[in-house]
Amino acid sequence: MSVRELRARIAKLDTEIDLQRELLKNLERDKSLVQRQLNNVLDPVARLPLEISSEIFLQCLRPFPDHGARNVPMLFLNICNTWTDIALSIPALWSAINIAFPCPSGLKELLPIWLGRARNQPLSVSFEVGEQFDEDIVAIVWRYGQKMKHLQLFEDWSEDERGDTIEDVIPGPLPSLQTLTMRGEVFTLQYILEVLRLAPNLIEYVVYNTRILPEPNVEKVGLPNLRRLIFGEPGKRPHRDLELLEYLSLPRLEVLSIETSSHSLLAFLEQSSPPLLELILESRNGVIDFVALAGYVPDLIRLEVWCPEYVEVETLFAALASQSLLPHLRTLVLHPHYQYFPEHSQAFWTMLAAALAARRTQIQVFRFMVAYRLPDSLMPGPDIAAAIRELRRDGMHVSISATQETWSLFD
Repeated sequence: MSVRELRARIAKLDTEIDLQRELLKNLERDKSLVQRQLNNVLDPVARLPLEISSEIFLQCLRPFPDHGARNVPMLFLNICNTWTDIALSIPALWSAINIAFPCPSGLKELLPIWLGRARNQPLSVSFEVGEQFDEDIVAIVWRYGQKMKHLQLFEDWSEDERGDTIEDVIPGPLPSLQTLTMRGEVFTLQYILEVLRLAPNLIEYVVYNTRILPEPNVEKVGLPNLRRLIFGEPGKRPHRDLELLEYLSLPRLEVLSIETSSHSLLAFLEQSSPPLLELILESRNGVIDFVALAGYVPDLIRLEVWCPEYVEVETLFAALASQSLLPHLRTLVLHPHYQYFPEHSQAFWTMLAAALAARRTQIQVFRFMVAYRLPDSLMPGPDIAAAIRELRRDGMHVSISATQETWSLFD
């Protein structure tokens, strides 16, 4: 064949190849569509209404999910096209994230995509700050501060090894922030108060394992909407208040969990006059006068006291014996120190029975939580035990039990 004929033959073959490639491309597309249809038939999730499949996906989500490919919600993107479509159609699935330092490579590029998928959903972000802190990562998140609803700031540094910290990047206004949790030894008073000032609509503030020193000439922060102030992990023994109360004005506070001195607590209550409904308390540097305290918390519904001194329990039971003090109290919980009883066991049980009898139509729940089973020598006498059992028969939920072993006085 001549050169001209050969070139013509090659051109014809190229045309045939292009046609076959286009045909193969169409066949692969058709196969993908059919495969997706088959997946939809076989996949029960794909057959569900979007509202139900969305709820199933959301139930798999942790409050602050990690961003790794093996974790929800990123995991949903690697199952199949249908699951990817469902996951990307649920803004709430992308509205929360946990960011732990050191961060993996690529997170700076992923973060705007992740948070952008949340669209108009309020955001929940948790920072765990340790070594290799990256200011750029935090700066990206702070761009979305207007949408932030829940925020956790955990610092793992100690003061001796303090490096760059999250305090080096101050957020902008946080007008939508409702809950804030801070844990770490290196947070400064200035930073704590600055963050609180940026969140005027804060409803709950939890702070623990933080050590700050009082400083002169620091302006007090008013949080007109704060309802819950927790020093320590919620549901556990309260931590010391870090002298933070003197810098806060909380006129609508309803729940306070704190280890503090009587002077600091009463001074705060006098200045802020909050309508406290729940108080979890451990005294520090002296004892709490519950008769005096009752005058500041007339609407109290729930009182929980940790490691009380004997004289504190005396004043507490005296307050209960008076119908004019703590008239709305419905739940009382005591966590005595393991050395509480040695000299006063029968006197305590007598006061307890009398106080509960005086409030038998008001107090609905009384719990006495000791660490270990009480020895027989410290048990209430037969007459006291009978009086308490009568209160139980009348409908009061009385529990005297151990937290470190299975034991209950009445069950």
